[in-house]
Amino acid sequence: MSKIEEIKNLKRQQNRLTPSQALSEEVKEETFNENNVSSKVERKRVSFDLRTDLHQELKMQAVIQDKNIYVMIEEALVDYFKGKES
Repeated sequence: MSKIEEIKNLKRQQNRLTPSQALSEEVKEETFNENNVSSKVERKRVSFDLRTDLHQELKMQAVIQDKNIYVMIEEALVDYFKGKES
């Protein structure tokens, strides 16, 4: 069997997800709190529309700050909700 056929067979055996299945999966990630203690954070994949200028600025800031976009959005939402409480 040729190398190409082997690769094709491996690809056929892989589990395939539809976009709706991928969106409904919960994302779990290990994070560290202020005491450097590992804890699991459960996340939900969401989809929403955002102005293109805001999206571009978000991407630029993510690169500058060396952070993931979802982390920056989470931080902004936490700050926003903390401000609403007071």
